[in-house]
Amino acid sequence: MKTTNTILILLMISFSSLAFSYTNSSKKATIDNNTQDSLKQYTGEYVLEAVGMIIEVYTKENDTKLFLFVDGQPEYELIQTGEHKFSFKVSDEYKIEFKNPENGVFKELVATQPDGTYTAIRNGEVKIDDLPTIDKKLTERGFSGVILVAQNDSIIFNKAYGKKNNQENGLNDINTVFDICSITKQFTAAGILKLSMQNKVCVDDNISKYFEDVPSDKRNITIHQLLTHSSGLTEGIGDDYDAITEEKFLKKVFRSKLISSVGEKFNYSNMGYSLLGLIIEKASGMDYETFLNTTFFKPSKMYHTGYVIPDWETNEVANGFLDGKEAKKPNEENWSDNGPYLNLKGNGGILTRASDLLLWSKAIQNNTVLDKATTSKYLYPHFEINDIYTHYGYGWGIENNDSNNKLVVHGGASNLFASDFWIYPKKGITIIVLSNTQEEYVYSIARKISKFLLKK
Repeated sequence: MKTTNTILILLMISFSSLAFSYTNSSKKATIDNNTQDSLKQYTGEYVLEAVGMIIEVYTKENDTKLFLFVDGQPEYELIQTGEHKFSFKVSDEYKIEFKNPENGVFKELVATQPDGTYTAIRNGEVKIDDLPTIDKKLTERGFSGVILVAQNDSIIFNKAYGKKNNQENGLNDINTVFDICSITKQFTAAGILKLSMQNKVCVDDNISKYFEDVPSDKRNITIHQLLTHSSGLTEGIGDDYDAITEEKFLKKVFRSKLISSVGEKFNYSNMGYSLLGLIIEKASGMDYETFLNTTFFKPSKMYHTGYVIPDWETNEVANGFLDGKEAKKPNEENWSDNGPYLNLKGNGGILTRASDLLLWSKAIQNNTVLDKATTSKYLYPHFEINDIYTHYGYGWGIENNDSNNKLVVHGGASNLFASDFWIYPKKGITIIVLSNTQEEYVYSIARKISKFLLKK
């Protein structure tokens, strides 16, 4: 989905709008910070105790560069700006200062961003909230959306918050339908794998098998590379709601410049997944949504998932809200009769409700979406990225693949909606967060819930 890229760090994922104050240390830092070894005085594990968030600080490249990492986010290089002061290399609006030196290391990490200042303590206490506490904090925060948490065959939490529109009685309920944005990609990936089970496509096929006049620099891009965002294609070529024909879309894609060599790097590409949507249509002989509906949604009893086939009731789909102002419903935007045009189709824009996504989670885990061998390929860490996720599978981020806490996860974002979908397949845990506002703290909710569930 087209969205503004923002820096996501622990500072943005607090459930409270309160700024956490810190006390200036009267101790003067005396450790020499002009040597390579001096960076080690900052390294270690710090905890933002109010939200139980762990921050890792470490060096790389023979201890010459300092980095900060929060689980579930990219790592950020820190650039020194003064004595024990740093800024993020990607933005000098985000600053880090190390305070309170003791025994050759610093005890506090003070982080400053545009909306406040926060202090993390070296080896601090990790606080884990239970579900009632998380619920209370979400209400206080003014969260708008639906959360569903299930473990094995039981729904253990399912609640709606906020409003879906400004009409009378326009409150969100647990059956409200949301735009899930890039979570759509897992349906596209599953569609490709279903066709591979039917011997209609192969993930090793080059895209030149399905499209004419593919230029030489893109001719050998494979379906596998489209699925794993390793094709070298850029993110997109236009706005989500631009009307565009298939012919014009393909011309723009094939004329675009690759941003890395094919198969070399992870570059998130919406238009790569739109190409996959077109491959599904060519291989199946059906429209993209018709194929998904026939193959997955109806068999899984996901009757409230799709673009236009569900024939939505007027008040069923949530409006997005931007800065408190109501926007159009997603399906009231500039869509064709068959749903969105190709800048969005296949890579985003699917509408659904939380209970349908739970059915999808069960279908995946029960191998009713795909057979067991194909499901393993679907949820396999095919490409190491160490970015938002440590690895990318086929339409899923993958973390902790070799442990009992293996996590398959994907989020979605537009300027109006935010969504997060987590599955711990070995634990039988599913966490679904759907919101009709785009606020960065939304992406911390599933992680907070998972910490509580995994602790039990």
